[in-house]
Amino acid sequence: MASRAAAKVVRKTKVPTDPIVHSPFLKIIIPAQQARPAPPLGPQLGRRNVNIANFCKDFNEKTKDVIEGIPMPCFISVKADRSYDLVISHPSSMHLLRMAAAAKKGAALPGTEVCGRLTLKHIYHIAELKKQDPHLMRRDLQMICKMLDWYSTPFRY
Repeated sequence: MASRAAAKVVRKTKVPTDPIVHSPFLKIIIPAQQARPAPPLGPQLGRRNVNIANFCKDFNEKTKDVIEGIPMPCFISVKADRSYDLVISHPSSMHLLRMAAAAKKGAALPGTEVCGRLTLKHIYHIAELKKQDPHLMRRDLQMICKMLDWYSTPFRY
């Protein structure tokens, strides 16, 4: 009898859990001009108390000059007053290389199979564009070209 009463007391006195604190920084890839409050973007912004409708309007406005649907890497930092800073980078290197090679996807067997054609001129122009990204600003153009050359293995002859 005493054990039943003790079990009821234990059930009633549950330990309160601490609220989950999410990081104020968020890195996400959003298609250009297609930010919507639906998952996965909406829940991630909602957890950080950001006004989702305003964010979608801001993002779509900032990417109106980009071809619709191109994946844009975004860095979002949320402040305590529910405002945010949005930094939009250029599309990923692999996406730009695929577009330049006119390939839908990379080769299944890089080095033996060719899925597109890239020239050094393509790589140079992509490197100039990627040099403007915040995380590559301090790199020299030659280093970025070498990195892109390494990434372009599936598109080589």
